[in-house]
Amino acid sequence: MTLWSSIKPFWPLLFTFVLPRAVNYYAALKTAYRTRPPPRPLPKRTSRGLNALFVSICVFLYASWPLRGDIADHNVFVATQSRLSVPTDVLFERLAMLRENGALSAADEALRAKLTSPALPRRIRMTDGLMVYDMNSNDNVCDSLRQLYLRFGPSTLRDCLFCHPDDQISYLLYHLPTNTVLPHLFHVLCLGLATSETVGGYEASTWRRAAVFGALVLAGADVFLTATYAPPVAISTVAPAGTFWLGTTARYLGLCAFDIALALCIYASATGRFYLFPSTSAGGPGSADAELARRRTDELLTQANLALQMAATNLRAYSIARNAVVRNPALKDRDDAYWRAVVAVEREREGEGTGVGGDDVDNDTLYEDEEVQAAVARAYGTGAINIASVRREAEAFVRHATRGLDG
Repeated sequence: MTLWSSIKPFWPLLFTFVLPRAVNYYAALKTAYRTRPPPRPLPKRTSRGLNALFVSICVFLYASWPLRGDIADHNVFVATQSRLSVPTDVLFERLAMLRENGALSAADEALRAKLTSPALPRRIRMTDGLMVYDMNSNDNVCDSLRQLYLRFGPSTLRDCLFCHPDDQISYLLYHLPTNTVLPHLFHVLCLGLATSETVGGYEASTWRRAAVFGALVLAGADVFLTATYAPPVAISTVAPAGTFWLGTTARYLGLCAFDIALALCIYASATGRFYLFPSTSAGGPGSADAELARRRTDELLTQANLALQMAATNLRAYSIARNAVVRNPALKDRDDAYWRAVVAVEREREGEGTGVGGDDVDNDTLYEDEEVQAAVARAYGTGAINIASVRREAEAFVRHATRGLDG
């Protein structure tokens, strides 16, 4: 029975139901893509929220790099390409060859002391009525310590003061706060900053609840896996990777992917770039667009009111300064002298322009001279200027400013 004959009974279903609906969906998507509204520009506040997420992504991406940080925190079995059952002295002799000057650091010596079989009393068993020390008990403890090293990493095994090899819960309680919970707390802090309406605007704040809920679910899953996932590693395994290092890389890559997905969602909601089927139902993109338009209108009104208040404040300050000048005799005399000097200078210029006491040179002709325009352009640091255009703009400004004074 060939493949062609085996799918032949499904032809009616395929050509009757599946294929027409697929063609209709394709046509609907194509029409929606062509008729969708143009994307909106990205607001400045939303770009600030996306920048906060970008910083978080960069931090987590760097933290996921396996070769980062202190060399003492690297996996000694991977660094030396040794088996899990290698003797401790041989393991650290190989490690010393990789260190600077062929000497172990203080952290390496502390880890060596922890991985060495501890001075615990040997277990006693009764054989033919005689008490016999179990010579393999310390070897079992040493193997357990290496399993704990692969599960919780060197810092937990080296720095924990209240931990005991027979009590793995003590290592877990020491390991969780700094290695598992702290990165997720920093992640939630970055999400709160990026989705804050004050920092990221309204578009980012609409994703705040979903982002925090997803981050908490991710943190809970991470804590659960850290507490329960402890696969045993065979002692004959060469260069065991270790759950601690694999989990650290996976944790930070997961947080990085979460932030990337959230940034794409915020960007899409802020610009409307990927909305093909806008809905006007409650809670849909249509209602979100209406709320966004209302909030943007409120922001524009707030900015306009602030600008009007600043203008009113400046006018009030000018009025107060003008009243102070008018009421002070000394300042009033200086103001009058200034304006008399200005009037005299203008009269002299008008007299020179009409040929009084000199050549008959028109003022407009003087300003239209190429050398004069070049000198004015150099003075203002711009290109060629149009004197007639500047004069028209000045006259329009004067008419607008004195419009309420006519009549």
